[in-house]
Amino acid sequence: MCNAVPVFEAKNKLPFFIHMAETEGPVPITRYNQEVAYIISKSDYDEMKATSMPQKSLAQKLQDNRKKYGLEDDNFDYTEYFDSLRDRNYFGRPGAEHIFDDVEVPEE
Repeated sequence: MCNAVPVFEAKNKLPFFIHMAETEGPVPITRYNQEVAYIISKSDYDEMKATSMPQKSLAQKLQDNRKKYGLEDDNFDYTEYFDSLRDRNYFGRPGAEHIFDDVEVPEE
């Protein structure tokens, strides 16, 4: 890796630094003496992309855990269970729209 290059210099000599990235490796770019970016070759980028692990979605992680614990073929009705949690009568007050509906507030 070469020495860091200020942004203004990289802007003025971009083809030179691209060639440098292709031959010598990543070129760090600095702003106010702090590294803020890198110029990298396509081959370095492709290698980095191939070796990085793809991020799984939450749904995929949940499905993986279900398979891990043998739950992918269970017969539990999750829809009915979660609907019961959303049932307005769940809090013991028929017709309640919210957990705090019809709660008597003591007068001062």
